[in-house]
Amino acid sequence: MKIKFTGFILFFFTFCINMEIKADTIFFDSKNIQIEENGNIIYSLKGTAQIPNQKIMVEGDRSKYNKLISELVIVGNVKFFDDLNDVYIESERAIYNEIENTILTKGETFIKVENKYEVFSKDVLYDRNLMEVISKSDTKVYDDMDNIYNFKDGFLFNTFKQIISSKRTNIIDSENNSYLFEKAKINLKTKELAGKEIRVDFIDDFFGNENNDPILKGKSTTSNDENTIIHKAVFSTCNIENKKCRGWELQSDEFIHNKVDKLFEYKNSWLKVFDQRVFFLPYFNHPDPSVKRKSGFLTPVYSSSDSLGKSVNIPYFLAISESKDMTLNPRLYSDNDFILQSEYRESFKNSELVADFSYNRDEKNTNTHTFIDLSGKINDTTSYDLELQNVTNDNYLKIHDFKGIQDTNILMQNINPSSLTSFFKLNKEIDENTQLKTSVRMYESLSETKDSDKYQYIFPDFEFNKYIELDESYNGQFRFSSSGYQKNYDTNIYEAQVNNDFNFSSFNYFTDGGVLSNYSLSLKNFNTYSENSSTFDENNDHELFSLMLIGSELPMKKKISDDETSYLKPKIQLKFSPSNGKDISSSGTRLSYDNVFSSNRIGRGDMFEEGKSLTVGVEYERQNLLNEKVLGFNLGNVIKDKKNNSMPSRAKLDQTRSDIVGNFFYEPNDYLKFNYNFSYDRDLKFSNYDEISAEFGANKFVTTFNYTTENHEMGNSETISNDTKFKLNNENSFKFNTTKNLKDDFTEHYNLSYEYETDCLFATFQYHKKFFRDGNLVPDESLYFLIKFIPFTELRGSANTIFEK
Repeated sequence: MKIKFTGFILFFFTFCINMEIKADTIFFDSKNIQIEENGNIIYSLKGTAQIPNQKIMVEGDRSKYNKLISELVIVGNVKFFDDLNDVYIESERAIYNEIENTILTKGETFIKVENKYEVFSKDVLYDRNLMEVISKSDTKVYDDMDNIYNFKDGFLFNTFKQIISSKRTNIIDSENNSYLFEKAKINLKTKELAGKEIRVDFIDDFFGNENNDPILKGKSTTSNDENTIIHKAVFSTCNIENKKCRGWELQSDEFIHNKVDKLFEYKNSWLKVFDQRVFFLPYFNHPDPSVKRKSGFLTPVYSSSDSLGKSVNIPYFLAISESKDMTLNPRLYSDNDFILQSEYRESFKNSELVADFSYNRDEKNTNTHTFIDLSGKINDTTSYDLELQNVTNDNYLKIHDFKGIQDTNILMQNINPSSLTSFFKLNKEIDENTQLKTSVRMYESLSETKDSDKYQYIFPDFEFNKYIELDESYNGQFRFSSSGYQKNYDTNIYEAQVNNDFNFSSFNYFTDGGVLSNYSLSLKNFNTYSENSSTFDENNDHELFSLMLIGSELPMKKKISDDETSYLKPKIQLKFSPSNGKDISSSGTRLSYDNVFSSNRIGRGDMFEEGKSLTVGVEYERQNLLNEKVLGFNLGNVIKDKKNNSMPSRAKLDQTRSDIVGNFFYEPNDYLKFNYNFSYDRDLKFSNYDEISAEFGANKFVTTFNYTTENHEMGNSETISNDTKFKLNNENSFKFNTTKNLKDDFTEHYNLSYEYETDCLFATFQYHKKFFRDGNLVPDESLYFLIKFIPFTELRGSANTIFEK
């Protein structure tokens, strides 16, 4: 019998089956229903079947219900809604068995459980009585924490307890780390996990280096919200690309990830280097990668010196709070001497504090140093910087190398062992066109033997700048600046100075012929008061200087070939200052091409260069298709209308013609770079200054030479230095550098180092030989050794973010 309806039909069917099992009421909703075999078989098209008592609804393209075996088969776009257990299933074919209360899918299957988990599998059995989802096929489960669970060879998912069991499991967490397990059981609700033969493949840059291949393996594991414990664990961050073994690995009886304290802990561990056991650690820990700062030991450094003997540095990083930390860096010598050094760092809301201090006791003296730096903002427009430096022994910083070969202490990396500087600076940005800078400074020479002449005091020291907007018709900008200071030095010398500068600078403009020109007008009011000064006139002095400067250049371009383009630019500059200046003939200023066109090539802020001058020059360069400079030279010369013996003689600005200054460079390829700076006598009879630098690089060998000489009218010195690096391969390299005074046949130092560096291991041997010419200091040979197992001993960050992994 076949029944057809053109409208909406609701067919109600109630039935009983044998064995005293009563079936639930099923409601079929379809536009096309066919009933056969005396009502035992029901077919429907494009409809739904609902079982209200079970809170089940099924959709599909076709369905067949067999009353005799209580089985409902749905085919095509199957959607199974289990509202009672909050389970939703999609597949191409499904069989629902009323008696067993199960649904069996065929083919690709999608299941959603409580809107928390999405399951992608095939041929799945869902047992509603046991609340279990079972499959023998490869399956993926996505949770609402962005974790992915891959189950090889099937799984069993208890949706009520939210526990999954699997023979082989691969978990990819939200950070893309991969975890492999054999025979794993996972509690999704409590985040507890147990498994065998675990393998964790972290993402390459999980520990901060994208070249790493970090891995953690173990025999068995258990995990919960507080701890992950792995037995018989092996951990390393090293990659094995083109290597027979990892650079290092840690073999531990037990590995614990303390999730509360964010700590990786290792018990009864052997540290293996290149597959050889080298060190046993009963207990070892380090912060997990989510921790930015954690207390712990940093890399120790071993050194040996002729003058100081053998020593070892054992730095310790102490994280006091989120805004405070300290590096304790004790240095222990073999003769029982020691240095206790510490650097303290603290971040405030608007400022940063770094303080470095040390204590040393030798056979004769107690030595200390104290360096403090405090910088910050008072408000959005005002900043300050305070630095204090003090030592109790003038040779203390020279004898003991506080820089060392690792940067555990920030403040000591830029120290000058020959002088100390203390200051307070204040910078105020009044508006976008107005700035004020002021400071108080004190300098102490550690090379000066006479105590009264060691100190220089500058108070106050200020600089004020104001840019004044002009009407566009002026085609330029106007700047007013004022600067000054008071200075005491060499016991009884006092100098005070105030400078007021008024400057108008035009914008660049082109003529019809392509000439680029500009000009500037400057007025300087110079006021001084001095006592016992060789620089300024005694007592009061007031001067007024003026300067006019006009510059022009003609840029030209020529296409030499398809691969190269040349650029030529002749330049001239007219300079005129009618004022009489000071006698600065003994000034050490040297003329070079870098400053020959500067408005202040005499290097003075208190006056202008006297008289009239014409500066001529030319610039030439050739560039390749990548706009890289291949070849070029620059020449410049100053011509004056008369001699002026008060101008700097070393720069030849006291003559009618200066030296011919310039430079030449040649970079034909990536392997050769050559640069030559020179200052030739105006008649080209001799050279007064030569600086030659050359860099040669072939494959993995790079060496750089720098030769400098001053002759004839400019001085009497000759030095040569060399820096060489030979990279044996991607991991092994040698470095060497030295400087020698050729005039006196005196070598200042030798530095030779060997470095081994991979993605996870860094080791270096450094040999230093220093030849002192300073007071009672003697030549010294020293040897440093350092090894880092990355990431255990790696420093990162600035003053407020330094941490040790």
